[in-house]
Amino acid sequence: MAMVEESDRLMLDFGKLRKIAAGGADVLPVVVQDANTLEVLLVAYVNAEALRLSIEEQRAVFYSTSRQEIWRKGETSGDTLPLREIRVNCEQNSLLFMVDKAGSGSCHTRDASGKTRSNCYYRRLKSSELLEFVRAPG
Repeated sequence: MAMVEESDRLMLDFGKLRKIAAGGADVLPVVVQDANTLEVLLVAYVNAEALRLSIEEQRAVFYSTSRQEIWRKGETSGDTLPLREIRVNCEQNSLLFMVDKAGSGSCHTRDASGKTRSNCYYRRLKSSELLEFVRAPG
């Protein structure tokens, strides 16, 4: 996994949704957006329990499709995502979590200096095969 996360080569996982479906979990995708800056932080998944816990705890709680378990964002990193609101799309098949960032980042990866990345979209497409790292603001 780390190779994919730190590579400058394009290695898109077009089979991801098929893998999730094969796992048998009933989930919805969730776009997570900073309520202040409108920066898209990450895309994750929730099942009914994770959504219920998010509402109850007023923070982002997801369902990890790889570990097949509830994932409370920030439980190990300390970078929690307090919820400001939850939006539902027109077809009611995806959600948008508007959050406030509490911590230095929201991605589970770290940059070369060891700092948690601000969001999961830290690379951009440079060509049909190559990525380039986006410089962090500041």
